[in-house]
Order: sequence, then C-alpha cells, then structure tokens
Amino acid sequence: MKRQLIAAVTAAALAGPGNVSAEASSPVLPIAHFADLPDAVRADVEPDDGDCHIEEQRLAYGDAFEVTGETGKRLIIVPCGQSGAYNMPFAIYGGYGDRISRTVFPLKFSETTGDTAVNIRYDAAEGRFTSLLKGRGLGDCGSYYAWRAAGLDSTDFLVLEEVRIKEECDARADGGPATWPLVWKRQ
Repeated sequence: MKRQLIAAVTAAALAGPGNVSAEASSPVLPIAHFADLPDAVRADVEPDDGDCHIEEQRLAYGDAFEVTGETGKRLIIVPCGQSGAYNMPFAIYGGYGDRISRTVFPLKFSETTGDTAVNIRYDAAEGRFTSLLKGRGLGDCGSYYAWRAAGLDSTDFLVLEEVRIKEECDARADGGPATWPLVWKRQ
C-alpha cells in the first residue's frame, strides 16, 4: 500500500529510540474510527448528507489525525468528501476540549480563506501543515501552501507562512514543491 499513515510516521519519528510509544509521546494522534471524532466533526463526516461525508473505512487509510498543542488547542484534520485521482480534499476543525468547530485554511496572503485544502500533511518537527494541490498526477506542477498553528492570542487556528506555485508541468522534480517559485511569504 503506497499510502502511509502520516500521523503515525510523524509520531514514530518524534518518539525516537526507546520504550516510549509514539502515540504516548506525540501530540499527533491518528483517527481510525468515527467514534474517535468529537461530535461536531462526526456530524459533518458520518451522515450521508454531512458537509464532508466519507465512509468510515476511509479513516483506516490514516488520512485523519489530531494535533494537540501544549495549551490544549486541538486541530483535527479529516478527509472531506470524495477524492479525485490525485488530490484529496481535507477539512480542519479547531478548538479546545469538546468545543470544536470547523475552521478555515488561510489561502492567499491571509486575505482569503477556504474551508478545504488538498493533500494535507503535518510535520511535527517543523510544526507545519502543508498542502500540495497537484496540477497532474506526476506532481511536477501545482500549488503548495504551508501554515503553522496560530498563537494563543489569535482567533485563527492556522497562519499562512508561504505560497509556492509551479505552473509549468515539465516532468522535472526540481527539488519538490518546497523549492517551487515563491509567490508569497509571511514577513
């Protein structure tokens, strides 16, 4: 299976050698069942008419995860609706404790937002969420967004750090999307 459980991989990398389990030592927790979701999230993904309806078995692919900050801020990333051939939409939910609601991804220069982003990954070592919207399956073109969790004083949950876009689909890796032409960067 080519898909990897990014949350578990990230958690395992954080745990390092020793006897401590990855899940016990990491703020990243995989979500494998509807029962693992807070009620507000479950109401969007479980019912057939939910905003982000998915089948529960999709959670077994490891695409859903929760990141909890030191302050108790929770960010929950779940697949949202049907995926395409190489782009999978995700929704983000944020809050504290049981007070969780759907939030937005800042998309362009913090002036616009979207309620979904595609192909979301989280790098716990960097503390960054990234999205790669592939222009085609090869992944040699498209758009790349990077966010970090917002600080305590912010009403937002994510802060956009940079946007990179490669328009030409030229079959060259060029170092991957993190090296594509920079369109915008937070100062």
